[in-house]
Amino acid sequence: MIRVKSLMQQANPVPDTTPDQASDPASHTTPDTPAASARWGVRRAGLALGGLAALAAAVVAVPAVFGPRGKGPGGDPAPPPAADEPYYTTTADLERSADLIVRARLDATRETEEDGIQETVATVSVAAIARGETPDRTLRVSYPAPGSGQPDGPGLTVSHEYVLLLDRTDDGGYTLVNTDQGYYGVDAGHAEAGPDNDVALSGGVLAALGLKR
Repeated sequence: MIRVKSLMQQANPVPDTTPDQASDPASHTTPDTPAASARWGVRRAGLALGGLAALAAAVVAVPAVFGPRGKGPGGDPAPPPAADEPYYTTTADLERSADLIVRARLDATRETEEDGIQETVATVSVAAIARGETPDRTLRVSYPAPGSGQPDGPGLTVSHEYVLLLDRTDDGGYTLVNTDQGYYGVDAGHAEAGPDNDVALSGGVLAALGLKR
């Protein structure tokens, strides 16, 4: 009998649930549910607390974090981890986030890479300013390179005009406030949002830039 019991335990390595475990729901674990995210931006609708719905946050700002490149399968360099960026749900919050809002022509671009981070550095000529000040009419604007996956930057086109919402950097350059909402294409006197941006610019900003709704 002892041998039979031993063989049965080996054939069924999963121990039986004890009465305490069966009656105590806290003893069971629930698999984690992955949080929803959209490219570089983390978009959260709100948080329920104590049965009362809290007000939805107007903006979720998460610092961009990049790490050193490691090695993927076969020894190939692994892509750098994707970074989170702010996403603004209202026109007022979006415009207020920018140090500088300009209408500008894209004159030239060049690609750079440092520590596995691929960027496009664009030279733009400012035609009009709606927010902030700049002594120069030619600016240097950096953003993730298209197709880099860290996240993918916008595919802005040389010789085209854009409305740019910019953050000033310590070295005197600028970056887009985020890759989805930091630019609007100018077409026939209108500002056209990108495919992942459903927030329109205000009438005051459009008027200052010489554009129409």
